[in-house]
Amino acid sequence: MSCSVQKDIDTAIYDVYYEAKTRGSFINIHFKERTVTFKSTTEDKSIVLSKIDANTINEILSKIKLSEISNLKAPSDKRFYDGALIANFTIKKNDTSYVSSPFDHGNPPKELQALFNKLQSFIK
Repeated sequence: MSCSVQKDIDTAIYDVYYEAKTRGSFINIHFKERTVTFKSTTEDKSIVLSKIDANTINEILSKIKLSEISNLKAPSDKRFYDGALIANFTIKKNDTSYVSSPFDHGNPPKELQALFNKLQSFIK
């Protein structure tokens, strides 16, 4: 890993919100510092991450072009007919917020797939 990327990871403060919802059902995942909070229609839990896991998430975030996430194309359209929850990410880096385009829960744009998979791995 280059020094400039490591420096960016060390100084950037990320606050990540994943939200998926439809009529009568919701999933919220929140990552900040070393904590992942999960809330759903049926469950509520908080996980304290190891420093290595938190750094892995920060590394994934540092590779995402945040200014472009609002224009990403969803790979599927099941959310349009209640075939999937409508999901999106809101990522705050320092004091700036970036909101992704909506996508089907479980099937984010490829640019957000690694982040989604890593967050999901902690709540299973």
